[in-house]
Amino acid sequence: MKSNKVDAYTQHTLSNIKPEVFKTLNLVQLEAIRQAISTNAPFRQHPIDIRIALPLFFVKFYLVFLVGQDRRSDTRARESLRRTAVRGMIFILILYGLVALSIPLIFLMLYALKSLMGIDIFPDQHLRDFF
Repeated sequence: MKSNKVDAYTQHTLSNIKPEVFKTLNLVQLEAIRQAISTNAPFRQHPIDIRIALPLFFVKFYLVFLVGQDRRSDTRARESLRRTAVRGMIFILILYGLVALSIPLIFLMLYALKSLMGIDIFPDQHLRDFF
């Protein structure tokens, strides 16, 4: 059975609808809007809800302790998928960077080895001539 109790947040949000628009809503639409707002209300009811404000001289700290059923599994699953995708992109970027740095180093080492061995592939042309 549905509760007809409307919390303050939902009531405040509905009061921001223009009166001429509010009058055009039928009961089914109004109830659907109320349900959508109250489902996403920032202050849902919890079995244990302790909120304490601690005023200390010029600063005021607050402490909130909430206990209840975790209803955020969908949100957490989406966040996990995003993190996995970002990790994959970061891995690919790091791998690309390592390959981009290692290829010129490999060519320089091969050139140095060729020069030490005295191999001259292109006579009268050396790497320092290009720079």
